[in-house]
This record gives sequence, C-alpha cells and structure tokens, in this order.
Amino acid sequence: MPHEKTRGDIFITIRSRDLISTSKEDFNNSGRFSLFENIEASGDEVLGVSLVSATIPNSFYNLSNNNQNNKLKFKETGDTDYIILTIPSGSYDILELSSKIKTLLEANSTNSLTYTFTYDEINNSLNIKNSNPTVKNTTFDFTIENSCRRFLGFKSQEISITTTNGITSDRAVDITDTRNSIYIRLPNLSNSKVLESSSGKFSNIIAQVPVALSRNSFFIYDPPVEFICELSQKQINSIDINITYQNETEAVNFENADWEINLKITFFKSHHTHDKQREYHHTIEKQLRRQIEQRQSQILQEHHDQTQLNNFINKKLNEIKA
Repeated sequence: MPHEKTRGDIFITIRSRDLISTSKEDFNNSGRFSLFENIEASGDEVLGVSLVSATIPNSFYNLSNNNQNNKLKFKETGDTDYIILTIPSGSYDILELSSKIKTLLEANSTNSLTYTFTYDEINNSLNIKNSNPTVKNTTFDFTIENSCRRFLGFKSQEISITTTNGITSDRAVDITDTRNSIYIRLPNLSNSKVLESSSGKFSNIIAQVPVALSRNSFFIYDPPVEFICELSQKQINSIDINITYQNETEAVNFENADWEINLKITFFKSHHTHDKQREYHHTIEKQLRRQIEQRQSQILQEHHDQTQLNNFINKKLNEIKA
C-alpha cells in the first residue's frame, strides 16, 4: 500500500439495521449502504479501505443446520439401519451438547440403553459409554455430512462402543467447530492485493475477526493497527457488506441481532504515478548523459583536428624558412 497520503480520511459508520438487504436469507449478515455523495479518487490517487472498529453480537449459533454440524448417526445391536438424530440449533458448550445428545440417544435407543458422557477438561477430550457394551454395542458413523463430530472431538470414521471403557475422542473437542473467526467482506469493492487461502483467488475480505467465547453478548473488535486494503476502482457510490465464515458461501446467521462497523476510506498517491515519475526522470537522465558523451566526443575530435592543423602549419613554415 502506498504510504503518502494526499488528503484527509473519510470515516463511515454503518449499522446493520440501516442497510438495504442483499440476501435471500434472513440472517442479518449482509446489506448495502448507499452514499449520498460519491467518493472519488483523482487520476494520481488510489483509494484504500480499512475496518477501524466493530461491535458484533455473539448471537450466532455454533451448532445448527446452517452450520452443517447438527447431525449424529448411530445404531445399536439388532438395528437394521442407522438412526440419524437432528440436534436442536443453539449455542452450546461441550457439557450442554453432551447432555442434549445423551437425551436424544436414550430416547431413540432400541435396547433401552443409557449413555454417559464425560468431558476431560485437562486433555480437552470426550469419553462416551453405554450401559451394556459387552452385549449391546453402539456404533457411531462420523463420516456423514452435517456431522457434529468435530464438536465432540472425533475424526471422520465409524467407531463402536464394545467395552466398558467406551470410546474417547481422538482429536481436540472444538466448540467452534473450526468457526473461530468471522470475515467481514466488501463484495462490490474490488482489489488485486489480497489472496484467500480457501480459494486461492483475490478476496474481498477487509478483516478477520476472532470470535469471543462470551455467547449472547456483544464484543468489540478494535485492532491496534488496521489493515488497509488498496482498491482497484477509483470511485465508490455504495458499499456492500457481507459477513461470513472463512468459506464465503457460509453466511453468519446473527439471529436478527444488530451489529455496527466503522470503515475508513484513505486517499494515497498512486504507485503508478511514482513509477511514471521515476521513468520520466530516468529518461531525462539518460538523455543528458548521452548529450554529455556526445559533447565530450566532439571536443576530443575538435582537439585532434586542431592538433593536425597546427602540425601542418608548422611544417609549411619550416619549409619556407629553409
């Protein structure tokens, strides 16, 4: 990003409730803010945009159909087919989710089994047992789409309870289900400076915001140094905002809670202007050097000619005297 500013910054405060909706879903995660007056860079300027601060509600669920992590597939001894449980959407910690799944398993058990979930906070692992494992096995299929396996700490696999030790998770329990950040995007403001790892393409992300664990509350995003994204365009007449998880197609569902963001538009001297100026000065320097070299060559030639002329005259004078 160029460092030389050309004029004062413009600050824009945006509230979600004031936006024109741009989404078919009622997630309150996107919208359009239309400017009363266009923001325009001159020919020798580029525009930069940055997120100065944000107030965001932790109102979105960490387990839901929208997050594609609300299913649990299991079967017990004697069952012909697997049973797929749908876990109610919500914002759970691991103990609350364990309790909810225990209730669902026992309500759908064909062998009247009871289940025990034990969370080990030190190792961040979960152990699951049933009440009669040596006679009545339980098999979980964690390979299905929309599985809650990462939340429970299991890899993609089929795993069975066959002993009194039960089964223990083989990866860390993750109550964010890898959604530990949200991404604020400006889809209609283009840039060619930021690449996104999930796609390898240029991105519309202006900020990655870590998700605070305090659910059902608001948290403040106030970066010590804001990231300034250089824009490809010279003019802004509206700003589209979209808040997603890392995958741009996975929208954050704020459950109609409101959020606020504060943007800063900055004017910088164009890289290309500096390049042209350097190219111009370089061209002038080359021309001057060439002219000096030509003049030096001319002086040497004149000196050589004068020397030859002097020698000729001296020779003729000597002949006359003789």
